[in-house]
Amino acid sequence: MTASLKSKTINALSWSFIETIGLQGTQFIIGVILTRILLPEQFGLIAMLAIFMAVAQSFLDSGFGSALIQKQDITQTDLSSVFYFNVVIGISAAGLLSIFAPYIASFYNQPELIALTRAMSLIIVINSFSLIQYTLATKNLNFKAITKVSVLSNVISGIIGISMAYNGFGVWSLVSQQISRSFLSAILFWFFNSWRPSLSFSMQSLKDMFGFGSRILASGLLNQIFNNLYLLVIGRIFTAVSLGFFTRAKSLSELPVNSLGLMVVRVTFPVFSSIQKDIPRVKNGM
Repeated sequence: MTASLKSKTINALSWSFIETIGLQGTQFIIGVILTRILLPEQFGLIAMLAIFMAVAQSFLDSGFGSALIQKQDITQTDLSSVFYFNVVIGISAAGLLSIFAPYIASFYNQPELIALTRAMSLIIVINSFSLIQYTLATKNLNFKAITKVSVLSNVISGIIGISMAYNGFGVWSLVSQQISRSFLSAILFWFFNSWRPSLSFSMQSLKDMFGFGSRILASGLLNQIFNNLYLLVIGRIFTAVSLGFFTRAKSLSELPVNSLGLMVVRVTFPVFSSIQKDIPRVKNGM
């Protein structure tokens, strides 16, 4: 790889490492405090919705984010088309979650999940407005901005969640924490990124990218279903308390490995995508 690309890669990895350490630290502290205030079943109720939220999030991106990173010559039309597609899918997914909320609650025999599902569906809508900004920051290896957004949104939303939990809002403190984190991330990504959508949309542009994106979508769906299937089964067969304990233990045990893996992969993907046509450079870079 060229010296400039090496420099960008090292800089991106450095900021990705800082973000990983910062998120691990803040999430661990916030998690410990919330665990001391809230009941295990309240974490379990949120965990019951994990698989539905994960699948909806996978459909929201539909692989187009990865396709934009992989594509070398992206246009304003490409970006705007994916942006509007994301918004439509986000609103549709949230609508479907709201419609099926009574059935989800009936499946787990937890009536309070109706309101919780509909509230959590707002996260999908909010995320749809910032996926392009996040994708462009990743493609341009601007992990300094990503670090600022991630750490700030996690700290502020954590304070909101802890304050609400301390004042007796129970499970809604966890819901508010997640919604506020998504909202703050979206606002900050728009602040740190100058890109804005134009009034252009091309179905052909989406078709061209879907060839690559569809495979990412299929892979992502399988991965999310497999990773969250345990939560679905435990929540259905056992109690919310059991699921709450399992969720907290699982998230803490997997935090170091998942964070370190993500730190490297999300930097190397855009780097290798930028030199994909020069096979010897890709091999050398690998």
